[in-house]
Amino acid sequence: MYLPDYSCVCYDQVVEESLEHLFIQCHFARACWNALGLFVSQSDPFITLVQLKVQLGVPFFMDIIIVMCWCIWMQRNDYIFKGIQPSVGACFHHFRKEFALVILRAKARFKDPMSSWLTAHV
Repeated sequence: MYLPDYSCVCYDQVVEESLEHLFIQCHFARACWNALGLFVSQSDPFITLVQLKVQLGVPFFMDIIIVMCWCIWMQRNDYIFKGIQPSVGACFHHFRKEFALVILRAKARFKDPMSSWLTAHV
């Protein structure tokens, strides 16, 4: 598929939108992570993953990371396909809804800790 431009769409930056940029380096993505109280450096994605794991300190850290990446992706797609401007507030709201659905599918031993985390941090 050919696209006329591969630049970041979230803040009209003249930066190629790679996966690293979209989920880690983009100012919008960093603001979304900060809304969860997480600091994301602009380093290697694997180092960033370890940093997020340490900051979260919960056994279901990967669920949180995946849902936030999904929400950032959906904000991007809403802008591209629907013309809806990306918003940290909308991303945060979408995260709360999606993570609540993840809790419904979680193993029984994780449901209470996940619910407590969601209530305390979001």
